[in-house]
Amino acid sequence: MTGCDILEDSHACATALDDGAISARRRRLTLWLVAGGMFMAVLDATIVNVALPAIRADLDATVGGLAWIVDAYTLSMAALILAGGVLADRWGAKRIYLAGLALFVLASALCGAAGTVAWLVAARLVQGVGAALFLPASLAVVRGTFDDPDERASAIATWAGIASVAAAIGPVVGGLLVSGLGWRSVFFVNVPTGLLAFCLSAWIVRLPLTQQVKRFDRGGQLTSIVMLGALCFAAIELPERGAGSPLVWLAATVAIGAALGWFLIEHRTRDPMVPLMWFRNLTFLAANLVGCLVYIGYFGMLFILSLYLHGDYGFDARETGLALLPVAASLSVGNVIAGRLQAHVSQRRLIAGSLIFAALSAPLAAGLLVAHASWPAIVGALAVFGVGTSASVPPMIATVLEQVPEAASGVASGLLNALRQTGSLLGVAAASAASALAPSPPAALSIVAGMAAAVYAIAAGLAIGWIRAPAYATSNLTEHG
Repeated sequence: MTGCDILEDSHACATALDDGAISARRRRLTLWLVAGGMFMAVLDATIVNVALPAIRADLDATVGGLAWIVDAYTLSMAALILAGGVLADRWGAKRIYLAGLALFVLASALCGAAGTVAWLVAARLVQGVGAALFLPASLAVVRGTFDDPDERASAIATWAGIASVAAAIGPVVGGLLVSGLGWRSVFFVNVPTGLLAFCLSAWIVRLPLTQQVKRFDRGGQLTSIVMLGALCFAAIELPERGAGSPLVWLAATVAIGAALGWFLIEHRTRDPMVPLMWFRNLTFLAANLVGCLVYIGYFGMLFILSLYLHGDYGFDARETGLALLPVAASLSVGNVIAGRLQAHVSQRRLIAGSLIFAALSAPLAAGLLVAHASWPAIVGALAVFGVGTSASVPPMIATVLEQVPEAASGVASGLLNALRQTGSLLGVAAASAASALAPSPPAALSIVAGMAAAVYAIAAGLAIGWIRAPAYATSNLTEHG
């Protein structure tokens, strides 16, 4: 059977043949468009921090209100991102990507027009819902667009590199916008760029309609949302309320109960949202755990570095941002290195080697900071940490996607991103607890650097011990698992 035989009609066949003549150009444009949407989502997670003082003055916000303006976005995105991946597989990655992007743009306009803190927090929650839809869908689009494994690995490295650029320039762009146009501009800037990305994506991106016929797993969807939402809420509130807070314990208990319920439902249902058989694949399991552990270590380290530079070194917000800029810039370098090495080095070795370098550099950087060593030495150690961290991400993402059928790439991407978002919140919570409990700021920095080194070493061990299969094979997994 030819490729034309499986299309619905002759017009679709002609379109497919026409696409073949320009497929390389269309693939590149598709990559940059979906990565551009993801760029906005990552940028929005960091750019708002710079605007908080202006928001506080204009809306008379409390400290708790400011915290929820930041955390509402992360909470709704982390809680719903797995569901977003499921929807991408069921109704088509392009369709869900466009729907999420449209919702994100609308919510950004509502954020910019907010007249009260409650309005702004609610709009930020909706923004997170939009990001939860289009983030896993964007990776599913990349998976469906690039058939060649080497091209796909390079595309994923580019996708991850653009996310690193967004994280790096967020505070800088935010500072320029707030100083020149006011705090509302950090949200309104998403409207014209998002509309342009939507229109171009609707025109350029070409993917076949989904053939998913599985029943919708409502029980799995509901329990996963409760599980991730409660866990992220506990991680967000832990630094503020402390480990003895009844609310934190209640949220953690709800998360555990929902997790048990989720596993029972997924085990018994005929069409689970995440087939439990996937977790028998040690390569798939290890890559997902690596993603969670890396985000625990990196975001914990980034949080404590910001506190230490602002406190022990006496830097203001601008100086702290500039001091950490080399770390953020090194993330892009690591993604470029990973993209070039993936064709020559196995994913297992690239992940493990990168993380070993990062694990060694974290305590080194902390020691140099405590000793008030020269800035070139400190920046060098921090840059190695950033490069090692980011170089592990593209092969880790590629490994996850290669272990599942293409029709399930959305939910696989959603699962990975849910674990990574949860890891970032847990890392910040752990670093915040260390900062509060340690006898001194240098001790807190050393503790968190040791934690980062430990989780990176565990992740490297998982990669060495469990990551084996280079790519998905239909003989190993069925369509449902």
